[in-house]
Formats: sequence, C-alpha cells, structure tokens
Amino acid sequence: MIVQKCPHCGISSSEDHSISFGNVTLEDKGVLVFERTEMMLPRVQHQLVQALVVAKGRALTRAHLADWLDGEVFDQSIAVYVARVRSTFRQIDPSFDQIFSVRGFAAYKWLFKPLAQ
Repeated sequence: MIVQKCPHCGISSSEDHSISFGNVTLEDKGVLVFERTEMMLPRVQHQLVQALVVAKGRALTRAHLADWLDGEVFDQSIAVYVARVRSTFRQIDPSFDQIFSVRGFAAYKWLFKPLAQ
C-alpha cells in the first residue's frame, strides 16, 4: 500500500518495508532506529522524519511537508514540528544536526550521516 510519493524523486514510501538512509532506518509500525537506538515518535513527527528520509537529501518545502501530512498541519507549523524532532533526536545524540534548514526556500532536508562504527 503506497502512503505517499515524493514529487521530486518519485520514491514511494510503503507501510510494508523499511527505509534506510545512513544512520536512520524507518521500520514498520512507526518504529524508527537512529544510531542503533529504537525510537517511537508521535505520529506527525514520525511522518515528518519519514518524508525527509525518503527524499534522501533532497530539500522539501514546508508546503510539501504539510501536504505529506495529509493537510492536518499548516505549513507554518512545520517549523515547530521540526524543532520538536530535533529536540527528540538530541536526547540520543546531543550534536544532532541532520535536519538542515534551506534558507530562502522555506525547506528542510535530511543530511546523510553514516552509521557510527
């Protein structure tokens, strides 16, 4: 079952397989593994991370992210959700900086970082 298709890269995210990008893996049932630590995020935050990870380093505008969230969130609220996600990831890695703000475009992208040895 296709959840969403990225208009930039055409990658489809489905509920029945995991998606990996460097040190983060999105697994079934809303489970996320970051730096070998399993996390459970609230639904909207998980969907936000999913959109950024599926884009694999491509920038996604706040409007696109709001659409990805099925219009449940206004694009102005995306910045608040991004701040919450950053805060959650910083509990595991205080130097977390993988969500990059693309200034001037009101966009975000997930920066690739290899899994630590």
